Amino acid sequence: MSNIEERLRIEIDRLGVSELARKTGFARNSLYNWGERANIPLDKLILLAEYGVNLNFVLYGDHGVQNNEQDLASDEFELIPVREDIKVSAGDGSIVGLEEKSKYCLAFRKDWLKSRGLKQKDLFVVFARGDSMEPTISDKDSLLVNTAEKIPQDGHIYVIRSSDTLWVKRIQKLLNGSFLLISDNKFYPPMQLDLTDNCDVEVIGKVVNSSKNFY
Repeated sequence: MSNIEERLRIEIDRLGVSELARKTGFARNSLYNWGERANIPLDKLILLAEYGVNLNFVLYGDHGVQNNEQDLASDEFELIPVREDIKVSAGDGSIVGLEEKSKYCLAFRKDWLKSRGLKQKDLFVVFARGDSMEPTISDKDSLLVNTAEKIPQDGHIYVIRSSDTLWVKRIQKLLNGSFLLISDNKFYPPMQLDLTDNCDVEVIGKVVNSSKNFY
């Protein structure tokens, strides 16, 4: 088969989606949806391999044995570190933990990253907490953050640090040079922020993916 989505579906059907869901505890829809997204949960792939999914076939179209995590980094995929212990707030603010080391990675297709001008060294993945960015970003969504893009662009979504708090918000420039941090959930009012007057405010990076592309 020519693409990873079809090959993953073949493996799921071969093993039986209901049986695989029962053994792994993953929802049936999740098993199918992972193959349709740009990002692949590496820890989930490794677990699927323990229950019979042939990752060598899924990733490379080869029926040989290859279920080693290190082997998943190839000419086709780039491994992006996940900062699992960092929660960026889609709500009232989360405590900063950017010094945390990644515990695992997500695999992103290199051609997908290249088509968007993204480089592995500039990227990491964090998780959202709260509902202030609904429906764009939901609670516990994974967010791909590009730290090479720190200059705010009107209307785009960024991870922003203010003192010891992290937010994920949409940014709007004002005429006086300050910014509004806007929540897509209209229940939350905008917050005004002046980057020039506050030296303890930092744009960490631009959110470019959360299992759905932002550009």
